[in-house]
Amino acid sequence: MLEEEGLENVFARHRHLADGARAAVSAWGLMLCAKEPKWHSDTVSAIMVPHGFNGAEVIDRAYRRYNLALGAGLSQMAGKLFRIGHLGDLNEVMLLGAIAGAEMAMRDIGIEIELGSGVAAAQAEFRDGVQAKIKQVAAE
Repeated sequence: MLEEEGLENVFARHRHLADGARAAVSAWGLMLCAKEPKWHSDTVSAIMVPHGFNGAEVIDRAYRRYNLALGAGLSQMAGKLFRIGHLGDLNEVMLLGAIAGAEMAMRDIGIEIELGSGVAAAQAEFRDGVQAKIKQVAAE
């Protein structure tokens, strides 16, 4: 699969998906664990939950109610965040499903985010990225 897609294309796809996940986090008014862009990962986004909430509850609700597997915070970060992966055989629509499920799980446990806000922000990021690529290909 890697050879077919091409390694550089795989890296670009992971960056594109990560940009969508980061747009969702911003729309939710939440923060990534990685405070500076130089530490952002194109493979997973670790999303800090607001003070007074437990990331493990988001993970549990996402799994039990929506059949969505989210990652946990490890060591000192346990309970302080949840993780959405965007690595591997994944596309925009699959990631949008994870973002939607995370939104519902967060709302279910009382985190005040606007449902659909992260999905809409990721969609906009994805569409802008595709439009830029179309323009780049047309220019070549």
